[in-house]
Amino acid sequence: MRVIFVLLTAAAAGLLGAEVPAPPGASFDIRVNLADQRLVHLALTVPDGTTHRLQIDGDLALELQVRWAGERRVNAALISTAGGTVRRLGGTNAATKPDGEVLQLAFSACGDRFISVSEAPPGVCRDLPPMAQPDRVFPADCAWCVGPYEGMPATITSHERIAPVSEPGEPLTITGRVLDADGKPRAGIIVYAYHADHTGIYPPAPVRRSDFSNSNGRLRGWVRSDAQGRFVFDTIRPANYPNTTIPQHVHMHVIEPGCSTYPIDEMWFTDDVMLQRLSAQDRANEARGIGGSAIVTPRRNGRGWEVTRDIHLGEKVPGYQPCPTPK
Repeated sequence: MRVIFVLLTAAAAGLLGAEVPAPPGASFDIRVNLADQRLVHLALTVPDGTTHRLQIDGDLALELQVRWAGERRVNAALISTAGGTVRRLGGTNAATKPDGEVLQLAFSACGDRFISVSEAPPGVCRDLPPMAQPDRVFPADCAWCVGPYEGMPATITSHERIAPVSEPGEPLTITGRVLDADGKPRAGIIVYAYHADHTGIYPPAPVRRSDFSNSNGRLRGWVRSDAQGRFVFDTIRPANYPNTTIPQHVHMHVIEPGCSTYPIDEMWFTDDVMLQRLSAQDRANEARGIGGSAIVTPRRNGRGWEVTRDIHLGEKVPGYQPCPTPK
């Protein structure tokens, strides 16, 4: 792999060639892996309250924005400038280091997929899991909605596991049915789910995935509804995010194979103290009914829990167009 070093000062990044003292800002050490063939290395300081765009290769550019919102934060994104239109490809949002310390960022451009990493070497394109062909996405501007297709198994049954048996935490069984607009069961619909672990974090996958799904963590799974529309997930009950008031939840996403895909409301638990503390208005704002009601009541089941969530295809999904019922 050939390495290209480009050293930029704050003045060079904003006023090329000008010899002026660098104002306060964030310092970066950035590496961009181009399809495992070439590595571009950038070192620069970006002043507070400014945005800089650096061309990396062809139509591929890196955009850095440093802002102050109680703390200095950075938005870093790979973008495409092809055809004069700016399109975000991947990126990260993070707190920066104190003045004088360098924040390391890394990006990998892997064809149609991109890997964004903080405090680590760039991801390796050849290690990415296979990506199935995504269906039409609703809403149309939801770039991350194709995440369920990354690493999706070739064979999916109606009863699958998200967390392995050895995963710490209270066992949780999620049951439900997939129903069409007339309330009839629909077979062959894929439901994708992911959630935090028993400490409230999304544990990283052993092999890094692209920005499409890497933030989903290791605890993710798929089921396919049976002839009666039924599905079952075995997993653990997720904890609340650390040091937040966000209720416990399970993210869910629907794939109508060969037609469409869309996220539905996160599944919440009625016995969660954090949910109970939400005002009626806040709960209504969050529980929008996308895909049907997602607030479930846990039931004790041996040493764990069981919940039921039925999914109503396309319900309140922005821009949704019904898919034909398979013959």
